[in-house]
Amino acid sequence: MAWADHESESGRVVANNVSFRDTDVSRQSVDRIREIVSDRADEVLSASVTVEIGSDTFDYEAHELGFTYDTALVVSQIMAARHEGNLLERVLAWIRSAIDPIIIGESFGYEPDVARETLSGDPRLVLTEPVEPEVTLTSSGFGVIEGVVGGRVDVENLVARLGDQDPTRGPSDLDAERVGLPPTVTDDTAAEVARSLNDLTVDGVQMLVGATPVELGPSLLRRHITTQTLGGSIRVEFDAERLHTLLEGLVREPVTSLTKPTFEIEEEVPIVLNPGEPPLECCDRDSVQRAAELIMAGAANPIRVEPRPADDPRLEAWASGELITEKVSEFTTRHACCQGRVTNIHRIADIVRGLYLLPDETVSLNEFVGRRTRAKGFVAAGAIRAGHLEDEVGGGVSQFATTIFNAAFFAGLDIPVYQSHSLYFSRYPFGREATISHPAPDLVLHNTTDYPVLIWTSYTGTSITVSMYSTQNVVSEDIGQRVGSWRSCTYVETDRQRTYEDGRVEVDTFEALYRPGDGLDCNGNVIPQS
Repeated sequence: MAWADHESESGRVVANNVSFRDTDVSRQSVDRIREIVSDRADEVLSASVTVEIGSDTFDYEAHELGFTYDTALVVSQIMAARHEGNLLERVLAWIRSAIDPIIIGESFGYEPDVARETLSGDPRLVLTEPVEPEVTLTSSGFGVIEGVVGGRVDVENLVARLGDQDPTRGPSDLDAERVGLPPTVTDDTAAEVARSLNDLTVDGVQMLVGATPVELGPSLLRRHITTQTLGGSIRVEFDAERLHTLLEGLVREPVTSLTKPTFEIEEEVPIVLNPGEPPLECCDRDSVQRAAELIMAGAANPIRVEPRPADDPRLEAWASGELITEKVSEFTTRHACCQGRVTNIHRIADIVRGLYLLPDETVSLNEFVGRRTRAKGFVAAGAIRAGHLEDEVGGGVSQFATTIFNAAFFAGLDIPVYQSHSLYFSRYPFGREATISHPAPDLVLHNTTDYPVLIWTSYTGTSITVSMYSTQNVVSEDIGQRVGSWRSCTYVETDRQRTYEDGRVEVDTFEALYRPGDGLDCNGNVIPQS
C-alpha cells in the first residue's frame, strides 16, 4: 500500500502487521476492533476462579472478585499503532510494517474492595456459624450459656493473593485458609447483663392495681424478661403483654364497685337522674406498659397500674340504669294515721327509697338502714319483744318490712332471711309477712333475676307502698297455703311459683308461726317480760 493510502486511512483502520494477542487485526475497522476486544474482555472477566479449602470448592467469575478489563485502552492502542508521532516517525513506521510486527497486549486491573465485599458476603465461606452466648433463666436467677467460636475462609488472605493472579491466563485455583469466627457478643458482656438483671429483680416488685396490692416475687418477675442477641449486642425486653395477662389473672375481681345510677319516678315512669359507672378492673394496657418500663428502670415500689372500665356490656347497662323500664311489682299496707309508728314507717321508707339492687346482689335491711335511733329521726312506738307489745325507738317499722317483703315476693326476688311476726295482725297478709328488729330478726333480699331492680317507696298518712321497677322477666304468684298447728301455735306454709321468660318454673315455700296470744308461748304458757 502506498504511503499516501496509509496516511489517508490513519485512525480509521488498523495499520499493517498489527496483532492483538495472537490474532492479526491489520486493516480492521475500529468497530470491528471494539467487537474483538469486547469479546475478549467478556472471556477474561467470566473466567472461573476456584477457592479451595479441604474438599470444599467455591467458584466465582473473575469480575465478581474485582478483576477489570480496560477495553477502551486496548482499542485505542490498537488503532494508534503506526499512526503516532511526527511525519518522519510515521513514514519509518510504515516502512518497517512489512518486517516489524506490532503486538498489542491486554490491560486488566484488580479492585481488592470488590473482592473483599464479594467474599465477605458469601455465606458459603462461613464454614461453621458461631454460637452467641445466651442469657438464660434458671431456678436461681439469670445465668449464661457461653458462646462458641465458628470458622470461615480467611477473606483478607484471599484478597491479598488474588492481586497476584492474572485472569487473562484462564481459570485459576486458590487454596484458602480457615480463621476463627467469634460470636458478635462476648461471654463477659453476657455475664454482665445476667448480673444486672439479677440485681434488678432480686427483691421482686410490689404493684398497686388501683388500691389492690399485688406482689411479684423474683422468680415470677424474671419470667417476664427476655433477652436476644441482635446486631452485636444483647437486647433485654420486658414482656408487658404477659404481665398484663398475669395481673388480670391475679386480680380477677373489680378493684372498685359499680357506681349505681340515681332515679326519680314520675307518674310511675322511672327516669334516670344520674347514670352510674361500670366498676374498674385490671388493667389498662398502656398503664401496664408504663409499669414494665418503670420496673426495668429500677423505679421505687410500689409501681402503680391503672385499672380500666369493665369491658362488659351487662355492667355498662346496669350502671346506666337503662334496664329499669317498668314496674314489676307493688304492694301496699294500711295503718291508722297520726301515730308514732307512722313516723318510723315513713322514715325507713325515706331511707330505702331508690335502693338499686344489681343481679345476684343481696341486701340486708338491718345493715342498709342501720340501728333505728332518735338521731336518725326515729321515735318510740309499739313493738313486739319476747311475745309482748312494748314501746321502743323505731317501733312499727315491721309494717314496712311486711310491705317490702310482699313487693319482693311478687317481683320474684329471693328472700333468704325473714321471720314472720310472732303475733298475727289482720292488716298483713296471713302467713305472708315479715318483721324486723335490730340486730335480729333481719330481712334479706337477693336479686336472682337477670336485671337490676329499683326499690321505690311512697306513702300517705294511712298507707305505705313499696314498688319495684326492672325489666319484666319473671311472673311470681301465690299458689296456695297450708295451715296447721304446732302445739298451741298456728303454722302456715305459703307456696310461690315463679315462671321465667325462658320457660323455667320454680316453686318455693315461705313459713310463718303465730303464737296463741300476746305474751304466750306455743305451750300456752306466759312468757316472762324482761
